[in-house]
Amino acid sequence: MGSRIRFTKAKQVFETYPGLSDNVVEPTSDVAPQDYVRALQESESPLTSICYFAHTLPKRESVWWGMKCVSGLGAVKTDADRHILELCEHWVREGDEEARSAVQAAAEAAKPDSAAVWIGMAAGWSGGSLSPNPDHRVDMPADLTAKAVNAGIMIAMGFVEPSNRDNALDTCISAGLSFAEGGAMPTVSLREPAAL
Repeated sequence: MGSRIRFTKAKQVFETYPGLSDNVVEPTSDVAPQDYVRALQESESPLTSICYFAHTLPKRESVWWGMKCVSGLGAVKTDADRHILELCEHWVREGDEEARSAVQAAAEAAKPDSAAVWIGMAAGWSGGSLSPNPDHRVDMPADLTAKAVNAGIMIAMGFVEPSNRDNALDTCISAGLSFAEGGAMPTVSLREPAAL
């Protein structure tokens, strides 16, 4: 399988999502999105690599990556979290409107302070309407899924010990890039930090 990344140049992501530049510095040269993710990870604001990478993938793949990061970082704490991620997985695999609506309903009914809920929002916001009134459809903004995936992973990072956050970032980005290149999603897991 070929690359799952929808862009060939890092700048194209910013052209597609102009608001991304509010949170992520734009590249100064024409580099591949994968290379720019790594450059951001090595920058003074390494967490922006998560935000940028979430925007490079198609919505379903971005949610799948977010689910794996949130689970692998140990941020799934409740039965409601597990249920939402099960619904997300069903939506990723089936991709139908009924599955998307089920995830959105479960995520909206939950307290929005969990990483899993934000991944559920990402799936729910991948389509449908912002308006609850079916007679007045308002399409979801194209970047809501990526923004919610970013929020979910940022919340999950908060569950990681500060001394292990660089490792957490690296494992999420490495797994995501491997998946983006067409492989199966590697397991996201944390190594124990080296003793000082």
